[in-house]
Amino acid sequence: APGSVAYRELVIDPRIVADLTHVAGTYRTPYGEAASEWTLKDGTFRLTVRIPPNTTAEVRVPKGTRAAQAAPRGADLQRTEGDRTVYRVPSGTYTFTSHGPV
Repeated sequence: APGSVAYRELVIDPRIVADLTHVAGTYRTPYGEAASEWTLKDGTFRLTVRIPPNTTAEVRVPKGTRAAQAAPRGADLQRTEGDRTVYRVPSGTYTFTSHGPV
């Protein structure tokens, strides 16, 4: 995150590109490994993130076109920005789901 020291605050902002249907990645921070993995199947976007101890993350999830969007317990809805819904989460593992074209 801009202004964050030593990756204490992260931003996870996945983007669907071309015909990709699955992406996974990790990054070693001073606090542990951060991970993000998403799949797109039959119009459902599913994002799982793992946030290391003693850190927080802003997670930006595609809104989709249907009202059905699921956020996990512990995810704090912050705002909507264009085609993204923005949440703040503490350390832990979270799965977000949105339905419809994303």
